[in-house]
Amino acid sequence: MNETYRAELSHDIAVVLRIARQPEPWFVDESHLVEQARQGGVPTARVLGLEHRDHDGALLSFSVQQFLPGRSLDQLVSELPTADLDRLVVEAGEVLARVHSLSPDPHRGIRHDLRCLEEHEVTRIADIVAKTLGSQEATLVERGADFLRHEISTRAASPVALVHGDFCPKNILIQDGMIAGFVDWEFAGTARPAYDLAQWEVDAGDPLHDRLDLVRRGYRRVADPESAEAGWTPAFAVDWSLEKLGWRNPASPDQFRHCLAVIAHHTRRT
Repeated sequence: MNETYRAELSHDIAVVLRIARQPEPWFVDESHLVEQARQGGVPTARVLGLEHRDHDGALLSFSVQQFLPGRSLDQLVSELPTADLDRLVVEAGEVLARVHSLSPDPHRGIRHDLRCLEEHEVTRIADIVAKTLGSQEATLVERGADFLRHEISTRAASPVALVHGDFCPKNILIQDGMIAGFVDWEFAGTARPAYDLAQWEVDAGDPLHDRLDLVRRGYRRVADPESAEAGWTPAFAVDWSLEKLGWRNPASPDQFRHCLAVIAHHTRRT
């Protein structure tokens, strides 16, 4: 979505420069929420500066952030011993619970709500799936949409929290065997805590998408994960899977198949 650069300054100082091309000033809410998370004990990069400039009639937004050394957890999956990988996922769950312990500002960030899909949206997504994998797989789209309608209409409401908005291994930096930071808060905002857990299930990749048990184990060091999720994780997982299946720029084939597998798994319970 943005241009992202590592910039080398004098005295061996490095920063991250991000440039967004949006019709309104960008990175403003992200900067506020990152600072709120830092004040709450969440390891993440400091935002060093924001600026918005008109360039040839288009608005450019610039965010300069502290450079955090390390590699993303998804890059290390095939390299780390199982015990170390499991430990880091548990620790990520603990950090996530700290994020969710912070009070959300309803005027900052994105509000992540579940959607009851209109019939034309269901038809469009089903057509995409049918053209890609066949008509039998496309029936999962209607099942997923029906599941969402049922959950939204029957499940009790639960409290909202500050959410990271893109909780998955690619946004968890590891340095010297420890979590150095949660990065990419562009989609942070307000939602039920289950939103972040569902993102892990859909986006963590093999084999970590099946290890929500480890995330919950770490979460339990700070708060009760079952109370935080309040049974909403399956609905958010199906909702996010349907959204990815309908992207104009398609997800990768592996992601595509996994989204269908998530829908099949959760709708089998109804």
